[in-house]
Amino acid sequence: MLEKTCRGGDVLILACSGASNVGQISNEAAKALTQSGQGKMYCAVGVGAGLQDFIETTRSASACVAIDGCPMGCVKKALENAGLEADVYVLITDLGIEKQPGFDAADDDVAKVSDAVADALQDAVCCGEQSGDCCACDE
Repeated sequence: MLEKTCRGGDVLILACSGASNVGQISNEAAKALTQSGQGKMYCAVGVGAGLQDFIETTRSASACVAIDGCPMGCVKKALENAGLEADVYVLITDLGIEKQPGFDAADDDVAKVSDAVADALQDAVCCGEQSGDCCACDE
C-alpha cells in the first residue's frame, strides 16, 4: 500500500477518461489503485482547466501519477500546462493495449495497467525496502 509516500504526502492519480476503451481502462485502473490503497484518484480535468485549488493540491502531493490512454497524452499535457510533471507516467497503448472505439474495459487490461502503475510508483517513490505501509527511507 502506497497511499502516502515515505515523505508522508499523498499520492495523487490523474487518469484519462476518454471515449475509448483505453480511456475507460485508465479510469478503471485509477479507481482500482485508489481502492487498493495505492493512492487517491484526483481530478485531471480540474488541473487541465487551470483551477488553482486543483493545481496547488497536485503541486503539494508527494507523488503524482498520470495515466493516459493514447498518445494524445491529455493528462500529461494538462499537467504540463499547469507547470507540473508526473512522477509516474503510464501510457496504456505502450503496454500493448490497442485503442478501440467504445467503452469496453476488460478486467485483464485494467489489471495490467494497475500493475504497471503500482510497479512504477514503487520504483519512483520508495528509496529502500518495504516496511509497513511504505518504504524504509532514511529521509
